[in-house]
Amino acid sequence: MEGCCTVAISSDLSFLFPTLLQLSTEEIVAIWGAVSNYILGQLKLDKGVVVAGLGTFAMVQKHLFGTREVFVVRRPIFQLAIDKFWLEGLACPTEIIPDDVKVEPLNFQQLSRASGFPRRMVENCVRETILLYSFQLRNGKRFAFAFQDIGILACKGNFLCMQFYSHCITGLESTASPIALLHSRLWMPDPAVSGGATTARGVQAIPGNAFPRLQLTVSSKAKAKASSPSSTRHQKAAEKRRISRGTKKSIGMGKWQASSLSGSLSPTSHCDPSNNLFSVHKHAVFGTTEEKLM
Repeated sequence: MEGCCTVAISSDLSFLFPTLLQLSTEEIVAIWGAVSNYILGQLKLDKGVVVAGLGTFAMVQKHLFGTREVFVVRRPIFQLAIDKFWLEGLACPTEIIPDDVKVEPLNFQQLSRASGFPRRMVENCVRETILLYSFQLRNGKRFAFAFQDIGILACKGNFLCMQFYSHCITGLESTASPIALLHSRLWMPDPAVSGGATTARGVQAIPGNAFPRLQLTVSSKAKAKASSPSSTRHQKAAEKRRISRGTKKSIGMGKWQASSLSGSLSPTSHCDPSNNLFSVHKHAVFGTTEEKLM
């Protein structure tokens, strides 16, 4: 698909992203479009939304004192919740959501009705997209993550933060919108860099080369390397060393660990922040297959 980011993974990691490999770029964008619409609708009701593994959207009020009156300004914020492991070398803003703000997780049943896709497919698409995005950040790939009619999660140098569209801010705060704009992080698109399509309102809904406008492929490089003569010789030599050292026990442990990895990173596992799923991913995958991701 033109104007999308293509991400290649090794076959060893394909079991982590079965839904993304099944869906087309247009279908992924449609599901995340429903997610964005749901978040925006909740923000209009002054409710917060948790996107597990990514962060929390919420509306906050700020009292600003003028010369003759006090302005109460409502503005959207985003509290990043990506595990620090994935953010190596990146800095993030500190956003505080007041305790009186009602925050709820995504309603996947409602998202299923809005998008026309089965609930499990929607949930898996969201979870796998966030995991894939986390992988890219860890590997130094600074893709932006766009939320339709809301804003862009993007890097400015080594600073990762959510930058809101101006029409999103003014739509949520119509009374004191100029003040809200001054106190919010605005997305300032650069057509020369992003290459995204501009909407009728003059902003980029989803810029080119950004999540979730993505195409996931399985790379054959790892297979080709494994079947090369030099690789075969190395494998045989390594096998002889293992046999000569009598490491049958370690081989058995290796098989047990592979079985454990497959179970703990099952594609049907739920992305619940309480069970620290993304910490399971990072500890189980990295150190064995991280270098095969790209």
